[in-house]
Amino acid sequence: MNSRFPLQPRLAMTLIAVLILGAGSLEAQSGSCPAAKGGPMPLKYVGGPTATAILPCDLMTRLYLFADDSMNGRQVGTVDNLRGTAYIEREVRRLGLVPAGDSGGYFQNLPIFARSFDNSSTITAGGITFRGGADFTANIAEKHQAVQGSVIYGGMVGDTTNLLAADAVAGKIVVLRAAAGAANGGARFPGGRRGAPSPAMQAYQQSLAGALATVTVVGDSMPAAPARGGFGGPRPTLRSDAPSVPRPATLTVTTKVAEALLGKSLDGLAKGAAGTSASMDLRFVEEQKPGRNVVAILRGSDPKLRGEYVAIGAHNDHIQNQRVVEHDSLKAYNIVARPEGADSRGAAAPTAEQWVTINHLKDSLRAIYPARADSISNGADDDGSGSVSVLEIAEAFAKGAVKPKRSLIFVWHAGEEAGLWGSQYFTDHPTVPRDSIVAQLNMDMVGRGAPSDVTGADKSGTILHGSGNYLQLVGSRRLSTELGDLIESVNKEQKLGFTFDYAMDADAHPQNIYCRSDHYEYARYGIPIVFATTGGHADYHQVTDEPQYIQYAHMAKVDQLIFDAAVKVANLDHRVVVDKPKPDPNGRCQQ
Repeated sequence: MNSRFPLQPRLAMTLIAVLILGAGSLEAQSGSCPAAKGGPMPLKYVGGPTATAILPCDLMTRLYLFADDSMNGRQVGTVDNLRGTAYIEREVRRLGLVPAGDSGGYFQNLPIFARSFDNSSTITAGGITFRGGADFTANIAEKHQAVQGSVIYGGMVGDTTNLLAADAVAGKIVVLRAAAGAANGGARFPGGRRGAPSPAMQAYQQSLAGALATVTVVGDSMPAAPARGGFGGPRPTLRSDAPSVPRPATLTVTTKVAEALLGKSLDGLAKGAAGTSASMDLRFVEEQKPGRNVVAILRGSDPKLRGEYVAIGAHNDHIQNQRVVEHDSLKAYNIVARPEGADSRGAAAPTAEQWVTINHLKDSLRAIYPARADSISNGADDDGSGSVSVLEIAEAFAKGAVKPKRSLIFVWHAGEEAGLWGSQYFTDHPTVPRDSIVAQLNMDMVGRGAPSDVTGADKSGTILHGSGNYLQLVGSRRLSTELGDLIESVNKEQKLGFTFDYAMDADAHPQNIYCRSDHYEYARYGIPIVFATTGGHADYHQVTDEPQYIQYAHMAKVDQLIFDAAVKVANLDHRVVVDKPKPDPNGRCQQ
């Protein structure tokens, strides 16, 4: 169990009571809405037509459909993402919103491709030709790359001591030995927009930046996963039209290949030792993969201001499905031993006392539900809750009497889980002028926040729990003091009663939440944002993130806050004032 977040037996027993109360019949039909009656939450539910107002029952109807097993998780790069976005498109079309995607439609298709290693690739060194798959594999940016140059030994992967001089590495093939216990021998370096590596690792990366290729030795034979194609098989990537930065080809090879490249045994070899020369013919097969944003507009009522937009968004995708588990057993285990779900990294094995609680909770669930195998990552909270909330808000505007002066643009982003792909692509290729977007309101995981949920930890590591009026706000004053103040004022004026938690928004917070959801792709262009979330919980990135565990009444109140905030921003007699420094749009994000 993660020692930062101990779950006391009394709390666990309270959870048992909550789950029993929230369970009940396995199915509920139209006309019976547990979200409104405070009754049991079923495994399956079919609701009636949605209404104009923002209602818990509407949210329940939508989410039980959007996060149903039939959607198979909605992962970007799969047809399941098309299935989920088709539902959103049908709804915005029904509401009569203006399409703002590609070619006059509601979809903005993302340039997603999966590249797999072609075993016809070869390496020639020391007069020997080695074959792809059997002797080596590679992972590079281009479909085809020819590499020819001299070889140098670079020591152990990730060794930040005694760095090789940049001029010694430039234009050469660098052979590296995998660290002991590496899963596949691949050279994986930290980086990316979500956070910066340590200064020592940055220096290490820079020392290898000028290499033609980095070659990591994995042993006498190729591990099974890399041999099937690249580092673990074909993985979708978002193609960027930004100027490409040349980078070394990255390969894993057997010991036999490495010794041919170096012309000698690896044993006792000194870092910087010169090898032979080699040529590489590296080939890849590329396949386009599905993934799309849904974009729709509600035109503003003021002819002078309708050319400006308040963006409201969520992400429509979730993570890949997982290995088969027994659902209730995993639910019970995570509540006690991994209260942050996938974020409970490094959690210790449960104690004997905790196992008693886990088994008691599991037995209580089994008294209600039959045992069931589960492998589908439904993503009910992450981010089914945000997706259906944006739909609910869109319907309230489209069918209701409130017509804001500025236009509203609703964007359901694809690929957030893969690296903020959809929001990156939309903000790089906006379907309205980028400088016409005055603010962005992001909703990601807004369906939980109960007192029993571990919603995160503050900067010092102190545990955070939800409450009846709980809501985390992130980034609301990072670009605009006015926007942060406006959210506070809406909460007070509308008597919503939220207690806002800003702990996760602290500078240098280790979880770096500000950089980890779609709002940041807007913020990097200087667009003021608010990220609303009810935070983490034991079902985060687990197959147990299902609709029956959502707090629908609380989610409806969160949606009302975003609705009211959108009205206030859209009706201002001026654009939201940006009074904080704007980031570099292409730089790293560090909270």
